[in-house]
Amino acid sequence: MRRELAAAARDLAAYIKAQDENLAEAAPGSSVVKRVSRPSPAAPPVPTAAEPEVKPSAMTHKKPADMDALAEQVKACRKCGLGHARLNAVFGVGTYKAKVVFVGEGPGFQEDHKGEPFVGRSGQLLDKILETVLGLKRSEVYIANIVKCHPMKNPETPEAHGNDRPPTPEEISACRPYLDEQLRAIKPLCIVTLGSVATKVLLGTDKGISLVRGRAYDYPVELFGPGHPIKVIPTYHPAALLRNPNLKRDTWEDMKLLKSFLETSKIG
Repeated sequence: MRRELAAAARDLAAYIKAQDENLAEAAPGSSVVKRVSRPSPAAPPVPTAAEPEVKPSAMTHKKPADMDALAEQVKACRKCGLGHARLNAVFGVGTYKAKVVFVGEGPGFQEDHKGEPFVGRSGQLLDKILETVLGLKRSEVYIANIVKCHPMKNPETPEAHGNDRPPTPEEISACRPYLDEQLRAIKPLCIVTLGSVATKVLLGTDKGISLVRGRAYDYPVELFGPGHPIKVIPTYHPAALLRNPNLKRDTWEDMKLLKSFLETSKIG
């Protein structure tokens, strides 16, 4: 595994270096990022009978200092079946002052055991991408997931490998308010969605990642009121790069778009 991870990181770094050299030789102003219309917002969370819905109005005035209390709520949460099966709730990691928040689908085996998002091979590759392209450490961004507990094919065998599955719409609806509260507290400039599931949920679209990446969108939920949109940049999940190295070029372009936005606060 370490050899495969190291090879993937070297390939990505080599590609980035080659592209940077090509850009240095190219005429300025040749790259244009298209603007697109705002997608339809995702469906609102559905409360369960077991616990009351987390009301958005209750989240409005949260401050970063309240994130510890929110993390304790997540640890105690049993609003869906995931909370009864998981080993550890996976709240998030990074700085509460982050300009960018990376959002994945949900915890996997390693994350469930350690209680931290993106700590397996995909997480190690994400760290390499952050350092190589953006010049950032994990501690300088924030990393979270759509759902905070490990979705398993067989909840009775949490120690089994290969037991992952996508979260259901009901599980996503139960957990979605926690993510929006994290975003309210952090107040990032940008969200990077990692993979199709996170992208579909946060953009309220049914299109796959390959059809929506390469562009920036306005987050269709007004967390801070009109006139203060959060940008969303979709890209491939690091696990997809490990399966298909041909996707590294698109990922490089998405990260360059993110880097430019973080440096200038402008898209295109």
